[in-house]
Amino acid sequence: MMTSMTDNPTRSRPRGQLKLLAISAVVFGPILVAGLMAHFQVGIPQDHSNKSDLVEPTIQVDDWQLTAAPVGYGASWRLLVTSPADCAEACQQLVHEARQINVAVGREADRVEHMLATGSALSTSQQQQLEKRFPRLQQAELSPSAYSNSLQPLPAAWQQGPQLWLVDPLGRVVLHQNASEPGKYLLDDLKRLLKLSKVG
Repeated sequence: MMTSMTDNPTRSRPRGQLKLLAISAVVFGPILVAGLMAHFQVGIPQDHSNKSDLVEPTIQVDDWQLTAAPVGYGASWRLLVTSPADCAEACQQLVHEARQINVAVGREADRVEHMLATGSALSTSQQQQLEKRFPRLQQAELSPSAYSNSLQPLPAAWQQGPQLWLVDPLGRVVLHQNASEPGKYLLDDLKRLLKLSKVG
């Protein structure tokens, strides 16, 4: 007695099961691949939009008890050099860098100001040097203790000596210039923020 091929259970696997397997592969396959990529750090883009260092957690200039003009909508972006002491040579080099970045912004330069905040009074000679070299430099004072406390969650290198920061018009300290990287990184980030921002 002959049996038809349709009677053979090994050859008549229901198509429904194959469809279910195909659907499962389509749904769960990418999830599995993504999990493996994340676990082994393979194929994940390493670049990010900002070139300079993002300040996290967020700091406000108010945290430093800065004696400066109020911030808010319409205020300038600030290239802010901080020095918990006075402004010696390393500090003045950063002030020069901040000024160069400010000028290099080009036609948007009027939306930016370069500023120095120190934790102690400047000597007469330092003040004269700054006024001569940087006539448009804004100056303010900060509280060394408040400044130090606010920087505790940040990298240790950011807590020593003079530093260069970018502050947005609302008073948020958003970016930090790494001393080992060119100022062009901060300039590129500032240009991009000026293009995107309608705040200042």
